[in-house]
Amino acid sequence: MTVTNRKTHRGHVTTGGTGSGGTNSNNADSNGEEDGGTMYTPFPKHVPYPNIEQSSELMNELLIFCFTIIASATQFLHLYRSVWWLPNSYNRQAVNFYLIDWDLAIFIDIMASRRLLYCCILRCIDANCPEAYVEPSKKVAKYIFLAFVLVSFVCCGAQIYEKASYIHLFVLSYPLVLYLMIFGLNLEQFLRTIVDTIPNCINGMPLHSCSSNAISIRAEIDALKTDFNNRCKQVIFTSLLNAYYAGFVPCVLASKHLYYNNSWTTQHLVCVFIGGLTMCVTYCFPMRYCDVFHRAALHLGQWQRVNNRSSSVPTYTWSKTNIYPQGTYVRHSGEVYRSVGYCTSAMPANSSHYRFYAIFSNHVVINLTLFIAQLVVIVFQLALFALTPEWQNMLSVAFLLLTNFFTLFRIARDYFIARRIYASELQYIGTRLQ
Repeated sequence: MTVTNRKTHRGHVTTGGTGSGGTNSNNADSNGEEDGGTMYTPFPKHVPYPNIEQSSELMNELLIFCFTIIASATQFLHLYRSVWWLPNSYNRQAVNFYLIDWDLAIFIDIMASRRLLYCCILRCIDANCPEAYVEPSKKVAKYIFLAFVLVSFVCCGAQIYEKASYIHLFVLSYPLVLYLMIFGLNLEQFLRTIVDTIPNCINGMPLHSCSSNAISIRAEIDALKTDFNNRCKQVIFTSLLNAYYAGFVPCVLASKHLYYNNSWTTQHLVCVFIGGLTMCVTYCFPMRYCDVFHRAALHLGQWQRVNNRSSSVPTYTWSKTNIYPQGTYVRHSGEVYRSVGYCTSAMPANSSHYRFYAIFSNHVVINLTLFIAQLVVIVFQLALFALTPEWQNMLSVAFLLLTNFFTLFRIARDYFIARRIYASELQYIGTRLQ
């Protein structure tokens, strides 16, 4: 395993103490604080991450679209299945198609396909438009496409209102109101799952600068946190939106005289949400993306508060411009902290820096948790598949199992590769620290 070599950082530690005769000294003063000396801080050594091919944006949008549409179709199947197999049944079709509100079905299809269609439009512009006109063409195409989507929603909503009431319109438009509350008037988030939210980002993938400046490292951490929070909001909103329109809306807007199995439709709704959530997580947080956060966390480090404030422990006064090696004691706001990272540029007592390092210094644990959760869901669905006697329930569970097995493969692949890589990194860093 090859390791990226970095030079050693030389940081000057500034403290409030002074040595005898006004000269700098490495001995502790009467307050137990070190004077301004020279401290050598080694950089963390990053293990190169292998070039694992990830699915393109178009392929992922296609998968999410197919998942949402088939989930909606199976929920309609739960609602409108017929008893065509009975000898005296007047219906010779497996589904009562005449009971389905096709305006509602079209509304759901447009909502589910908006990102796939927009992605196809962007691909066509990139392939056929001259480079000088690419960006203006994308802006024009975005607003034209949004106008088309809005007109389609209004037409379908008007047809549904004529057959029902304004309550149906409220149910259909509620997620759009929720979107405005979460994302504001940022229309790009509505049309794309991943949007570049930080300057140092290429094709939705942030870059790690590997800086030797503590202030730059903390600025990079703040930018990465912003991008991570935006992706988390996008994952939750997308999975909730797809489950809402694919599983909840067909049941709520169904005729009040329609009888259906509430437990199965609710179970289907929950499984669609969980399946869509794991698909969005693997799409928005691929391992290469997590590796950028892991590298940044190694540069950030972590401070651990020391309860024993003995004056015999030599400490430095924390400075925002310094990077401290492991085991260094600093004093900040009357408290003593110890560096527990390979190198530490974090701000003591900063809870966001503490959480960032705790999560991403060993983010393989997150992948393991996701892997176990996906296994539990699959085992539960296998039990449902084995115990259900009805054909429509078997079809819906089989579809969800198929998509969850595909997601499990992606999660397992990333987990086992990452575990092998970071095991080598931890071994190398442990050797360096010794």
